[in-house]
Amino acid sequence: MEEAWQELRKAEIAYIRAGNAILDDENAVEFLRSVFARQNGHHAALRLIGDRAPERAELVLELFPEVFEAALSNSQYAARARYILAGLPPDMRDPRLEALSSREIANPDPERWEELRGLAVLLEQVNRLDILDLLKDAVRDSPSEDLRDIAEYFPEHI
Repeated sequence: MEEAWQELRKAEIAYIRAGNAILDDENAVEFLRSVFARQNGHHAALRLIGDRAPERAELVLELFPEVFEAALSNSQYAARARYILAGLPPDMRDPRLEALSSREIANPDPERWEELRGLAVLLEQVNRLDILDLLKDAVRDSPSEDLRDIAEYFPEHI
C-alpha cells in the first residue's frame, strides 16, 4: 500500500505542475475553451478550474459560459461545475448567471428538459430563487410533463 501511496503523491505533484504550465501560458483561456469544445476532457478541465478557482476567480469568469453549460448537463461532471459557479462571489457571478439563465428560460424546449432541470438545480444551489421562479413560470403550463415537473418539484432542498 505504501508504494501505491507514493505513486499517488507523485501523480499529484505532476498534476500540479501540468496545471501550472497550462495556467501560466498566455493562451490558457483559449486552450481550456478548446477543451470544452471537444467531446472529452471536460472533467480534467473542470477539475483544474475548480482546484484553482479560489485564487483564480478571473479564470472562472472568462470560462463562465463553458462552466455554465457543463453545470446544466446531465453528465457526471455537472455537480463539479455547479460547485465552481457557487463558489464565486455573487457580485461576480450573478450578472453572468442572470444573462445565461434568461437565455435558457426564454427557450423552454421540451427536448432540453434535462438542461432546464440542471438550471433549476444550479439556481437552487446558488440561492437565486428569483430566477428559479422565472424558470418555473416559463415551464408551468408546458405540454411536456418533464418541464411541468420542474415547476412542481423545485426548490427541492430549501
